[in-house]
Amino acid sequence: MSEKTIKGRKLVKGIAPNVDADALLNDKRKVFLFGSPSYTNIGDQAIAYAIEKFIRNHFPYYEYIEIMDYANDEGIELVKEIIKEDDIVGYTGGGNLGSLYLDIEEDRRKVFESFKNYKTISFPQSVYFEDTEEGQTEKKKTQDAYHQNPNLTIAARENQTVDVVKETFRSPVIYTPDMVLSLDIEPRDLHREGVLFVLRADKEKVTEEDFISELMSWAEETGSVERTDTVLSEVDIIDYKDREKYFMKTLDKIASSKLIITDRLHAMIFSIMTKTPCLVFGNSYGKAKHSYIDWLSEINFVEYTDKKDIDQLKPIIERLLKAEPNSIDVRKDFKPLRDLLKS
Repeated sequence: MSEKTIKGRKLVKGIAPNVDADALLNDKRKVFLFGSPSYTNIGDQAIAYAIEKFIRNHFPYYEYIEIMDYANDEGIELVKEIIKEDDIVGYTGGGNLGSLYLDIEEDRRKVFESFKNYKTISFPQSVYFEDTEEGQTEKKKTQDAYHQNPNLTIAARENQTVDVVKETFRSPVIYTPDMVLSLDIEPRDLHREGVLFVLRADKEKVTEEDFISELMSWAEETGSVERTDTVLSEVDIIDYKDREKYFMKTLDKIASSKLIITDRLHAMIFSIMTKTPCLVFGNSYGKAKHSYIDWLSEINFVEYTDKKDIDQLKPIIERLLKAEPNSIDVRKDFKPLRDLLKS
């Protein structure tokens, strides 16, 4: 608990960790970003990192203030006391709008309900409600919450999500890539060695372990093999001050590999950032597949596939390894988000 107070309220840890507490009361317009992750998924950490860079680079006249996920309720109460008419409320991006991660979705509902009189933005998301009784019940709860906010805009990061948002909500929808693709980071030139498997171990996993074992056995014939995930196991929490360190460490791990084999969207994006050949498989609702198809298919050293026959995969991998890495720049495709923040 900080010794500083805002309007007589103690500033709880996790509220505005990225600014001095006095910044909460200055005269600048403000963007309050809720839901900043403390959990160890580096993909979501990278999204929050990218949102901050995006706003600070394009809108330096805003005071950018984060509220960590574990301080959601306290953050809502504090922001209610200090928010002004022209301020903006946002909720961080990712792949957690829907019924799969209910703790996050419940926090998001509270935020959108609480600030219905202010411009509100759901930063680029994938949206997925399970086709089960529970999934549809949660969808109705989310609709009820979001529809209370006439000032909410939802940013979708794939065409399939645009369609889901249009079918599910009354809110306007804009279409942009994942926020991590807005970053301009020069990767370090590192010695490359071995095949790195970056694979899920969560409820979105659909790649069978038997196939993974077969693919790893084949890869071992070509050199060293390691299996990891973008969810770190060596730490329990990543707070704001450590976000950049762990993100850059993950980029270095990708950049020091000859080949990435993954079913993680952000392992694919990190591979593109570091120009590392990458073979991509799907998750349970297609966010890696559709991000690849919608934005990234022109990359010549990354390929999405549904094939599970190693004899069919070998020539694809050989082609990826031989490719002279090309570049694409999707930063222009964030214009709808820039316009929304500017308007």
